[in-house]
Amino acid sequence: MSDTIELIRFRLQEGKTTEDWLKANETISAWVQRQQGFRFRSLSESTDGEWIDMIYWESKQAAEAAGKSFSEEMMPVCMPFIAPESIVMSHSTAHVMQRG
Repeated sequence: MSDTIELIRFRLQEGKTTEDWLKANETISAWVQRQQGFRFRSLSESTDGEWIDMIYWESKQAAEAAGKSFSEEMMPVCMPFIAPESIVMSHSTAHVMQRG
């Protein structure tokens, strides 16, 4: 079975800072790491303010299960910071992974 990559692109709400988001994100990171099938997560910010949250899951089923739980448990944590209209999410299959 191949890993699934969950890619979420978004922008912060006007008036929210990188520091605000990273502080709130500590709770989200801890939650993600406890989810079944979690492999790896990377959070980055582009120079134009777009954020990319990339999460590797052991399967699409694991990603979907975590997504459902996230909607119920973590939305109140992240939505005060994220501009809802900016969210773009996708899943893809990781065919080659190199681990260091």
